[in-house]
Amino acid sequence: MTQRRSDIVIGIIIIVMVVGVFWMAFSLFRAPADGDMSFSGSGDVVILAVEGMIADPEPFLNQLKQFRDRKDVKAIVIRIESPGGMVAASQEMYEAIKRAREGEKPVIASMGSIAASGGYYIALGADSIVANPGTLTGSIGVLMDFPQVTKMMNKIGIEFHSVTSGPLKNAGSPYKEWDEETRGYYKSIVMNTYEQFVEVVAFERKMDMNEARDLADGRVFTGEQAFQYGLIDRMGGLYDAVQMAARMAGIPGEPTTITPARRHIRLWDILFGDLEQVVNHFSQAPLLEYRYQ
Repeated sequence: MTQRRSDIVIGIIIIVMVVGVFWMAFSLFRAPADGDMSFSGSGDVVILAVEGMIADPEPFLNQLKQFRDRKDVKAIVIRIESPGGMVAASQEMYEAIKRAREGEKPVIASMGSIAASGGYYIALGADSIVANPGTLTGSIGVLMDFPQVTKMMNKIGIEFHSVTSGPLKNAGSPYKEWDEETRGYYKSIVMNTYEQFVEVVAFERKMDMNEARDLADGRVFTGEQAFQYGLIDRMGGLYDAVQMAARMAGIPGEPTTITPARRHIRLWDILFGDLEQVVNHFSQAPLLEYRYQ
């Protein structure tokens, strides 16, 4: 009887601890993200960061709009440290940067260690692109990943049946063997999105489509190579990008800068930082990405 009561007490303690951990993680997960905060500091040039995988453009779009409309900010520098990400998110950010540059304020893209694929795509929206000689950039191309679990299901004796309205309705399902029709179907989507990328490169870098296509075979370039191929405008670091923005805005002397506060690292990010990517990777919905590797 005593042992049973002890087991019950231990069980209650474990349940309370688990609930407490999940409550804390959920609370931190709901913490404000980048772009949800307002910034009251003043300066001539604002430095907006694009970091990591490009998936949710909203925080960046909110920040860009806020500082584009501020009278005290004379120029904008987009600091990019990203291997790329979702196609539509990259396109939204590119269009927003392009609209900002068409206003009165110059917009400069500054590439850090990596600004590839979708990271390069969004840089194309700026007035000018600056990269370090050792920056990894380019990777102009598209990919879609499809997990395949049919062999594993066959081994353990599981069958998965679908009733669809058409032969391509469940194309790409991880539970269905691929055939040439499915491969051709998704290849057409990838190539259509690829052509969109190439068109933007050709337009923004003032290249012939064939010239842009020759560079758009998925390979990455160093900043030095990208400069030689005409994919960027000059080599330099963040300081050089700020100075360029200040000169283009007609700011005399040494410009002052604003760097919006970055999102604090949350417990959810530490414990489950890759969970969303894993879930997406094994979901039935394929991801269309401008992403390096």
